[in-house]
Amino acid sequence: MKKIFLIIFLCIFSLGFSQKKKKAKSKVVAEKETAIIYTEAEAESTNEARIIAGFLKQNPGHAKTDKLKRRLIDLIMADNSPEAKPTIKPISKDKIAKIVSNSELNKPAASNSKAATPARDVSFASTGTAVKKSEPSEKSKKTAAMLTHLFNNDPSDKEAYINIKNKSNCRLIVKISGKKYYNLDVPAKGQNFILIDKGEYILTTMVCDAKYSSLKKITKDIELELNVSD
Repeated sequence: MKKIFLIIFLCIFSLGFSQKKKKAKSKVVAEKETAIIYTEAEAESTNEARIIAGFLKQNPGHAKTDKLKRRLIDLIMADNSPEAKPTIKPISKDKIAKIVSNSELNKPAASNSKAATPARDVSFASTGTAVKKSEPSEKSKKTAAMLTHLFNNDPSDKEAYINIKNKSNCRLIVKISGKKYYNLDVPAKGQNFILIDKGEYILTTMVCDAKYSSLKKITKDIELELNVSD
């Protein structure tokens, strides 16, 4: 009799284990793709220069344009502080103000005149007259490239950017493969962005234990939200 009960118990245990294992394998990645739209609330509360610049470009003539431009300049200056980069001479606040004011962020885009197309030379740090030249940090160069892209009103711009929001509890390494190859590190419960050449790409990553792979035709700035769903 004991042997029968033991056999029944083992059968029930094996069945439960196999179902649990099967359930674990059934996890898939939930994806949400949206065009990037910046809100007033985000622009006022963020510490990211790209969000403020993006909001100003999407909302020309907004009542809080001047206030947000001042905040944008302050954020750029903070990232350009000598304490953060002791070997690099930061550019002056006046020069940064000139960059922002000349970006045409407070005017509607759609002009082919030379005045409407800002120079693509945004830079937040300069070596000045230092004897030993030092390159800006990767973060500064990435931010500079992003803001230059946002400031640019040229419809023929060949670049777009992807912002990935990671809603899962796992860190993501997103591989973007196409005519060029990129890797994007996205922290758990965080986000990160990358500027890429427009075109078709295959995005792959592991969201915790779930595999994600998607073909994307990138022709404009987009945002992807990734998470794991059962």
